[in-house]
Amino acid sequence: MKFIWHNFYINSRTKGLQTRRMKTVLRIFAMAILTGLLISMSGCSNDRDRTDAKDESVSDDIRREKDQLRRDLRELRDDIDRELEKIDRKLDQAAKDRDRDTGKDRIELERANRDLTNERSRVDKTLEDIENASEETWEQVKIAARKTSQDVKAAFRQMGDKLEALFQEEDTKD
Repeated sequence: MKFIWHNFYINSRTKGLQTRRMKTVLRIFAMAILTGLLISMSGCSNDRDRTDAKDESVSDDIRREKDQLRRDLRELRDDIDRELEKIDRKLDQAAKDRDRDTGKDRIELERANRDLTNERSRVDKTLEDIENASEETWEQVKIAARKTSQDVKAAFRQMGDKLEALFQEEDTKD
């Protein structure tokens, strides 16, 4: 009986020891899982930082595009203003020289003056739209601004060719 009692005593001690070891292993396993969760949760804040950096990059890109469009449209507006000054000088000269037959030329100059003034107004409106554009509306404003710029440049080239021919005619008359 002593042997049975001794085996029972040893088995009960071993079971208690195994239970404690199992609890310790479970605790370690639980701590490892919690540690992994905490590390993964801290990684979320890094994504937010990357998103902020991306937003700043997008804002910088938009600002650069706005600046480039502004420069292009202002150059176009300056070109239009120079042509308008030429037309005004020719109109003043035509008013002084009423004795010559400049009626047709004067009408062409006035039409060109009116058309260039309208194109300058379109450029001014587009510049205003660029200034007021938000990040949400930027893509639409950018597309409209580029289209306006192309349209005005094309119209400006056509008028420039007509005006150059008209100015050359007047110079040959003199």
